[in-house]
Amino acid sequence: MGDQGLLDKLDEETKDNIAKALWMLEFNNEEISDELFKGFESEKNSNENFGVRMQYLLREKINNPDSFTPNYKNVYETLIKHSSSLSPHQAYAMTFFLGMDSSKGYKAIPGKADFKLPQDDAPQWDYQLGWHFIVGSCMGDNGKEYGVQFMFWQYALLPPEIAKHFGLSDIENQIIELHLAVSEAGGEHYRSKPILIAGTTGLVDFKNNPFDYTFGKNKIRSLSEDRTFPMQIKGWGVDLDPDSPSEIEVDITLTQTKEYLLQGKDGCDPCCGGVGTLYYSVPNLRVDPDKSTLRINEEEIALKSGKFWYDHQWCNGMIPAGNPRVKVLRAANNMNEKAAGGWDWFMAQFKGNRELTMASVHSHDMLQFLNQTGPNPPKIMEAEVSGKYIDENNNSKKIKGQIKITEWIRSVKSQDPDLYPPTNTWYPQKWEFNFGEDIPEEIRNFVMIPIVSGGQSGFFGNGLHYSEGAVYLKDNEGNSLGRGFAESTGYADPILNRLKLAGLPATEEMRDKLEIPQPSTFLKLISTLYILWPSNKSKLKKLLTNCVDAL
Repeated sequence: MGDQGLLDKLDEETKDNIAKALWMLEFNNEEISDELFKGFESEKNSNENFGVRMQYLLREKINNPDSFTPNYKNVYETLIKHSSSLSPHQAYAMTFFLGMDSSKGYKAIPGKADFKLPQDDAPQWDYQLGWHFIVGSCMGDNGKEYGVQFMFWQYALLPPEIAKHFGLSDIENQIIELHLAVSEAGGEHYRSKPILIAGTTGLVDFKNNPFDYTFGKNKIRSLSEDRTFPMQIKGWGVDLDPDSPSEIEVDITLTQTKEYLLQGKDGCDPCCGGVGTLYYSVPNLRVDPDKSTLRINEEEIALKSGKFWYDHQWCNGMIPAGNPRVKVLRAANNMNEKAAGGWDWFMAQFKGNRELTMASVHSHDMLQFLNQTGPNPPKIMEAEVSGKYIDENNNSKKIKGQIKITEWIRSVKSQDPDLYPPTNTWYPQKWEFNFGEDIPEEIRNFVMIPIVSGGQSGFFGNGLHYSEGAVYLKDNEGNSLGRGFAESTGYADPILNRLKLAGLPATEEMRDKLEIPQPSTFLKLISTLYILWPSNKSKLKKLLTNCVDAL
């Protein structure tokens, strides 16, 4: 039952997230065990202590700034004034107002990947950010086709040493989000609002051998003692779209048919100066028809077949953008333009057990297509894509190609309009791909078209808006080539809503106060002089040579 006085200290949104993680429509004391209440009521889980920890982090950054980095003191002092008491969600959203020193203190991304699989399928708590991402298409026994997105997204609120200072365990230092969506081909896209839980609640747990990652009643678990696959994913959520509120639930078992695929250069995508990302995938996972169902409201559907894709990725300095942990690289970064932000990611699973995985990071040439909310869609957008092709025998190779976005859709809905207002932003809705002779001729040119016509967008708890969903793969004559998934990020401006999520005034004035300063002319000058010094110039050249990039 718990102590009512302590429970009253929890804000309503935190209680709602706890309820949703436990598959409850509303927070109900009577349905929660005394053991679970111990975590909810702990001092570590109080809003006051989330505020204390955030203020400590901000003061540490003021007192120990990164070299060759703009001065963020005014930004951080503003945040300190508004962070005496923070909900877990507010603390999480606030970290996305940090500057380039946000990467400081986390475990460094190594210069080369050295995976130990399947052990490294475990969550990597010491890094800033990571996720387990499972998406795919499946057929129900009702004759309908469905696309499914399932993801545990983890963010370490504090660098590990600061977390230890406050007596937090690795898991207690995490914010975990569940992203769950189901699209019915030719019908609706159902998406749960992001369910966000702090590790201090006691609702997050992980055990290895077998792999067992739980988030309330949601889970990713292995059905084998010493391997990650077969893998079961279980998730539940509520789409609060006022036009069609819905419950969705998945319980899907996936079997492995292909080996792990190391993305980028042997799993670095990229790795440089302690920041970057470690990344691998498992393509062509198959639905076990004896152990797989999904539910939309009252309709439970047994799944007969399907192909899925698994990504595991962890990183530093990616979201939010962060400095390399090497001085000469920080100096060199000051010569670069501010990144446009965002990317388009795709996976394609063709007939004949062949796959493509590819991405296009937004360049400054694409700014004209971002943050578009006017009455008319953007024009045709063209960009380069790069990634890997996997043949039917599990051989992989790097590939490059061209993408053309020829149709757009405006995102006018939200899974929780009160917390995440619709952005009215234009998103890609049709992608045309062209590759060279390193891809088999019959799949060298193809089109991706979403399996639903009304859009597949959603939100992260930090305010980021994105589009993600299942697509048809077709040739230029409209013949089916397979199924895939398309993801679009960085198209919408999240700042004003992020201010609200962080408990800050959602005003243009506050936005201006928290705008991260860019390198000044003087900082660029001293950075140039530093990297031109012979020993530093040599070090920079060596570092850049050894930095492992995607291609």
